[in-house]
Amino acid sequence: MCPRPAEPRRLAHILILAATLLAPVAAHATCQGMVLHAHRGHPDAPENAQSAITRAVEGAWDGVEIDIQQLGDAHWVLHHDLQLGRTTTLSGRRVQDLTSTAWKEVMLKDRNGRVTRENAPFLSAVLDKVNEADKDKVLNVEIKQSNSRCDAAQQAVSTLHRGLPDGNWFLTAIERGQLRCARQVDATGYLGQIVLDPQALARQNPATRASASRFAPPRIDETWLRRLQQEVGKPVGVHVDINTLNANPRLLPMARELGVPVFTYHLGPDAEHARALRDARRLTGLLPSGAIIDGQPAAFCDGVSAP
Repeated sequence: MCPRPAEPRRLAHILILAATLLAPVAAHATCQGMVLHAHRGHPDAPENAQSAITRAVEGAWDGVEIDIQQLGDAHWVLHHDLQLGRTTTLSGRRVQDLTSTAWKEVMLKDRNGRVTRENAPFLSAVLDKVNEADKDKVLNVEIKQSNSRCDAAQQAVSTLHRGLPDGNWFLTAIERGQLRCARQVDATGYLGQIVLDPQALARQNPATRASASRFAPPRIDETWLRRLQQEVGKPVGVHVDINTLNANPRLLPMARELGVPVFTYHLGPDAEHARALRDARRLTGLLPSGAIIDGQPAAFCDGVSAP
């Protein structure tokens, strides 16, 4: 598969991401210049469900964050956890161990754990629905599975290329190797490096909360950011937990200087997320390019804008 040439629409989205970090807060517009993505879709629908994506696309968010995994027969589906059960009727199995036939029988649970009448979705079907909506919203697509081979990430890029116009999606991953693989077949698309924060993860787990102080948040300096650009290729950004942002007070100024977009997320309430961004703005005069949020954009924006 040959890399597709950059299109005006794609370049516009890339420039928007970069510009939100290359301008001071005073120059920002709606929601302080940040783009806001709905975490796993609309908060009132089952996570990563077709209905959650559709409702978020039709809502006030700028985009939707989704999680994808590959079935054993190479089809891509939406699912977050490595083990089925928390959000699905089928439990104790891995996505990669299922076939498309088996996946069609999986039903989703709502965010309170109740079984719904909604089937777990295939990525191709979600892309078709988003394309039909024609809302010019962005899908923020995270590859959840670990894979040392390039074929998986490149197949994901191929599926996204076929389903949506360039500029209406981007790919993220925890493993940098998957981003390098994606870059081989997508020379111009934005890619996002997700940085896990062990301290933040420990705080959210009741079994490890008491010992969370033993863990340290990642340290991100200029050398780290330059290496990211060199290894993955531009345009590339960094997606961090607010705990990581707090531990790296120079991250936003450094990223602005290097032209690296920054997205933030939080494992806890949106109010804490918004408060952390207010603190970052007071300290640096800057805000990230975007935030992945669990609630409604208006409430989050009000929280960020509060004195």
